Amino acid sequence: MELSPEGIKNILRNVKYPGFTRDIVSFGLVKELEVNGSKVNVGILLPKPDDKLETQIRESITKTLLESPGISEVNIKVDTRAQQTPQGQAKGQEKSKLPDIKYYIAVASGKGGVGKSTVAVNLAIAITKTRKNVGLMDADIWGPSTPTMMGINEKPITTPEQKIIPLDKYGLKLMSIGFLIDEDETVIWRGPMVHGAVKQFVEEVEWRGTDYLIIDLPPGTGDAQLSLAQTVPLSGGVIVTTPQDVALIDVRRGIQMFRKLNVPVLGVVENMSYLKLPGSDQIIDIFGRGGGKRMAEKFDVPFLGEIPIDPEIRKGGDEGNPIIESHPDSPASQSFLEIAERVLQQIEKPH
Repeated sequence: MELSPEGIKNILRNVKYPGFTRDIVSFGLVKELEVNGSKVNVGILLPKPDDKLETQIRESITKTLLESPGISEVNIKVDTRAQQTPQGQAKGQEKSKLPDIKYYIAVASGKGGVGKSTVAVNLAIAITKTRKNVGLMDADIWGPSTPTMMGINEKPITTPEQKIIPLDKYGLKLMSIGFLIDEDETVIWRGPMVHGAVKQFVEEVEWRGTDYLIIDLPPGTGDAQLSLAQTVPLSGGVIVTTPQDVALIDVRRGIQMFRKLNVPVLGVVENMSYLKLPGSDQIIDIFGRGGGKRMAEKFDVPFLGEIPIDPEIRKGGDEGNPIIESHPDSPASQSFLEIAERVLQQIEKPH
């Protein structure tokens, strides 16, 4: 059987990224393929340096290829996105398409329904109170909520170079799949389509002049998360949870996901932590309280803070006027400001 690069690529579709169900080809890790008789050379680009991950992928590639007829030798070259030249170009790449953004901050949750997007939106606005040049990228492909929460109905336009110009509100540059599709249109995407959308939102949006980009990830630990880690050098990830045990179980998944991708865990945010009765000092722990802090301590990551239950948070999200803008002196807004400061302290500290 005559070997070809395309045939080798198809064989490599059987090699899964460790810890995920997706293969290394659809995630875009395979950058070079060369066939010389029965010898195969493979070039791989990993998100960041990780000796354990590199060893696992090397072994899996070698085993899979050598089990295929006609292949007698496999050579693997591994580069990482963190290996940058002073001009910001990765080794082996002629020109980086990444925008010149200093800090990429991912906001994630192990499950839906914990208020992750609410935290992402208010956190992004909170950062604008002390920093300039902030953006928010809604990477929740299946459930984009930024248009509603920011009160935006317009669609973005493009530059003459066909780059999408982010929309602007509350001092934020904004991008969401929700700006590009009709409100009642359902997005049913898988694998490579998700990877392509995430790459487009990073590389083909005019983020020029943005220093801090907050990225609202879909809930769970799947395609979009790995695609993002493969596309950009994430400065760190924030895990959002609620206090009850059923949500806390998924905190573990979120932390383990970031660690597998070699992304620093900036900390855990406990949303809907407690309810303070109006006109009273009485506090009701509707979902329990303190679970997020205990999980942070268990996994030795920072606890970023508690966000109380406040009807104005829901109201602001529905009306496109986030609470940190509509009620800046509220306890919830003060919590967002404190969380933002703790996040900034971590990503800006010298390494």
